[in-house]
Amino acid sequence: MPEKEHVYTHLWQQTKEYLKLNVEMAKLTLAERVTILLTTVAVSVVVFALALICFFFLSIAIAHWMSESISLAWAYAIMAGFYLLIIVLLVVFKKPLITDPVARFVSKLFLS
Repeated sequence: MPEKEHVYTHLWQQTKEYLKLNVEMAKLTLAERVTILLTTVAVSVVVFALALICFFFLSIAIAHWMSESISLAWAYAIMAGFYLLIIVLLVVFKKPLITDPVARFVSKLFLS
């Protein structure tokens, strides 16, 4: 009978070690995926900020170019209307342009 208890004790030790290793693997996988997610968010924020600055100066340049034909105030108003149109389009098409790609990225990252 002592041999049987030894087998069960050994089996229990191996089971505990297996579960411990699986938990450790899950932690490392989660850490890796969270790192990828945060890196993607950080790069996206930086790219968005730089694109915003670029569009700002480009808008001023286009407005000054248009001011050769119309007044500067109207050129700025046209540029503001253009950006207002882009905002409306983004709000209307938010799901296919923003929500769906983000959902696909996050689900692919955490479910694969």
